[in-house]
This record gives sequence, structure tokens and C-alpha cells, in this order.
Amino acid sequence: MAISVVSLNLNDSSVRARPADWEAFLYAAFECGINAFEIVGRHPALIEGVGLALQAIERRLVFVGLRLGVSPARDFSPDGMRHLIDSVITRTGADYLDAVILDDPHSEELTPYALETLRGIRQSGRARMLGAGGEDDAIDAYISTGAFDLLRTPFSLTSGWKERLRLKAAMEHDMGVIGFGYHPQGLIQAPAAAPRPSLFSGNRANPLEGMGGYAFLHDTSNWKAEALCLAYALTEPSLASVQISVDSIDQLEALAAVSERDLPPGLGAQIEMARFGASAKPPQTRRA
Repeated sequence: MAISVVSLNLNDSSVRARPADWEAFLYAAFECGINAFEIVGRHPALIEGVGLALQAIERRLVFVGLRLGVSPARDFSPDGMRHLIDSVITRTGADYLDAVILDDPHSEELTPYALETLRGIRQSGRARMLGAGGEDDAIDAYISTGAFDLLRTPFSLTSGWKERLRLKAAMEHDMGVIGFGYHPQGLIQAPAAAPRPSLFSGNRANPLEGMGGYAFLHDTSNWKAEALCLAYALTEPSLASVQISVDSIDQLEALAAVSERDLPPGLGAQIEMARFGASAKPPQTRRA
């Protein structure tokens, strides 16, 4: 199915405490053109609110995913996963889930029997796709198995070759990819002003070191830093959707509107200069 380029994380740690609050929040998302959601948690208000919102739209037009193994109730056992999947389907009246996504599974956490259980759930139609996501290196092994249809992976303007090679591997295995973490924690606050460096001074071995930086994210006219970070992630062609997590409808509307905007001219070059400048590290010294 076609899913919106911006998707929404539905986290039960949110400020919404009643099913009606979640219902209104999802209606706002529908109006913004968002049709892809991932349920993260099992709070009754969240599950019931999703069920209420789904009654207002044709089921086939909405992508509903469920993340498994979320702390503190982290459970990758066959019975635990089966129970949660069946419970969410029943309580939301969704008939099926478009995806169940394992949350950062480590290599020793998912037994062959658990994986076989998930395959059976997919074969039965209760979940149409199996996914895995996170930042642990074990994700690379899960991609290579060919057992999963969907990858949930961090991607941002600071992502290096490790993340980009992971995207390439997922595409080679015909996996759909959902990105998250588009607004890195270290870039949320505006940095202190610093003298503007020059190519004719500084480290001759690494002339880009110290160049640019990410201060421009907070100085670009008519743009907020988070919106710029999201706009950059949306330019990555291998991502089917970029996941956002917001508390207010105003923030939801502002970020959803980013998909209709183009990056300001020259910003791509600034991002690349900042990224390579940040990755230029001084040589390591070893103790004899």
C-alpha cells in the first residue's frame, strides 16, 4: 500500500490520557495526510483511541504497525508476542496489523521458535509484514536473514556510512524502510556563536575540520531546526516514510507540512560540509 512520507509514533507515555484525546489526535493526523502509525505501548486509552479513530476510515487506507519488546515490559517470547498482537487486533477492531516490528532485538533475544511464531502470524494474515528496528549491530544480521519485510532505522543529517550502508542492504533485500531519529539530540539547542573559520587557516591535513558546523539550522529564515532536519531526511530516496513523535496538534501540523516544502537553496552543501567537518577527528595516539 502507499503510505504517507511522514508517519506517526503513537507512544503511550504521551500527555493524552483518554481515548477521546487519542481519537482527536489521529483525526488531526488524517487531515494532515498522514495514514501510517506505529503503536508503541499498551495503555488502554491509546489502544481504545486508535480503535475509535479507525472506525472513521476504511481499514485498507491506514497502515497500523505495532512495536514489540518495548521496555519495561520487554518480551520476545512466542506466547508474549502472540498475546500482545491478538490483544491489540481485538481491542482496536483493526482486523489485522500491517506490521509488527521488533524493538532493537539483540542477537540472543529472538529464539528460532519465536521467529517461527512470527512467521506463522504473518502467514495467518494477522500481521502482513514483519519488521525489526533499532541501532544495535544485530540489526545487520537480521537484515541478512531475509526473514523481515520492514526495517525501522535511525537516519539524520549526521548519519555516516554505517547507517547508509544499512539502508543499501535493506533495499537489496527488498525491505521497506522507515526512518526515525531525524532530529539528533545534539542539534536540538542552538550552539554558541563561534568565529567563522576559513579554508586558508586551521588544519591543513583536514581543511574541512571546523568548517560550517550546524549553527545554520537555527539561523535559516522561515525554518525551524527540527523542520530542516526532517526535510533533509525526506530527501533520502530509500526511506518509505520518516517517523515523527509529537505531543501537540500544532507541532503535528507543522511537521506534516514539511513534506510540501523544498530544502532552501545551498542547504545540502552546508549539511555535507558540516557532516564531513564533524567527522574529521584528530589522529589517535597509542601508549607504548
